[in-house]
Amino acid sequence: MVMKKHILFLSIILSLSSCNKSENHIDKPSKSIVFTVIGDVPYGSVQRKGFIKLIEKHNAQDASEFIVHIGDIKAGKDPCDESVYQDVSSLLKQLTVPTFVVLGDNEYNDCDSPIQALDYWNTYFLHLNKNWTFSQQVNYQSERIENFSWIQNNVLFIGLNIVGSSVHDENEWQTRLTDDGNWVQQLLKKYKDDVKATVVFAHANMTENGKKKFKPFTDVFRVAAASFDKPILYLQGDEYLNNLRIKNNVNKSLHRKYPFFLKELEIHEIQPIKFNGSPFTLRNRMIIPKSQHIKFTSFWRRLRTNIEREF
Repeated sequence: MVMKKHILFLSIILSLSSCNKSENHIDKPSKSIVFTVIGDVPYGSVQRKGFIKLIEKHNAQDASEFIVHIGDIKAGKDPCDESVYQDVSSLLKQLTVPTFVVLGDNEYNDCDSPIQALDYWNTYFLHLNKNWTFSQQVNYQSERIENFSWIQNNVLFIGLNIVGSSVHDENEWQTRLTDDGNWVQQLLKKYKDDVKATVVFAHANMTENGKKKFKPFTDVFRVAAASFDKPILYLQGDEYLNNLRIKNNVNKSLHRKYPFFLKELEIHEIQPIKFNGSPFTLRNRMIIPKSQHIKFTSFWRRLRTNIEREF
């Protein structure tokens, strides 16, 4: 995608407990797992500078056990030059904890030559995690070696090659998603009795970004998830663009429904999408005069700038 959220840099603390129905009590929580998820970064020279600072700060804190980059190492409008892949790979190698990478569409199927782009990605990012010592045994899918998995503290972690945007090759798309679905199904079935939850890392937002084209995966995944019958967390890097589209569609619908009332007025989010505001609820919207719109926009822009400078 050409437009994406600026930076996703999210540290997650995963702590799980299970309910033992037969004895009517809750088991003690498992040991917490702290990990970091990043994506859609770095976009251009400005973000590159901020990304370096962010890496330095993350290294200083040293809180996460591992990091996963969930795709889009560059802006979609930028050329897919080998130097970009090499540069971002070298930046990620500066991190002090094991780092995994899944494919994003900006560095693969949105490129002029997806085959060449995939070759670059394989050269600089495939099994990047092997540059660090990781205490867990990482397994790779035999049919699709970019997909990875491991079990840690009763949690199954899975990384998949699921990109969004355009279907550049129908056969490749169908085959890849079928492989993804079959592998997840096998893993969930194999480890159902050994884990309490699963975390899946991939790039595409499959529920909003053209549902039908993901059916070779989602049809299998839904059945496997229902049989697994335990929590599954899906972390992806395509959220912002879709939420922005939803927000704009809701606002346009309101203007069409109340043209007289909203004449000369603007609809503004109380908490913007980039700051995790809801694109759906009317409770996250306010009606303001057009002349005041720039004041709210400027406030959030300054806040974002200050945050980026901080990191």
